[in-house]
Amino acid sequence: MAEKRLKKPKKQVNLENITPKEEILQKLGVAIKTTRKKKGFTSSENFAFQMDISRSLFAKYESGSDLRVSTLFRIIEGMGMKVSDFFKAFDA
Repeated sequence: MAEKRLKKPKKQVNLENITPKEEILQKLGVAIKTTRKKKGFTSSENFAFQMDISRSLFAKYESGSDLRVSTLFRIIEGMGMKVSDFFKAFDA
């Protein structure tokens, strides 16, 4: 019988020492993940493969790591959205 894997606890972010840039990247990562799921892309690994982005790098983007604007635009367009529509939803 296969053993169940325990999930690692999520890394807690110390919000007291977070910079404005880090805060924006955290929010952007949440927006990417939320939008991806809303658009029907349930698997981040499959979506990353479709976008020709490594799975580990895409996971970092969804966790709030820095990314290039061109990569962000490619991700947004890959979800079938206009960049302007993504940022309207991001700002809400």
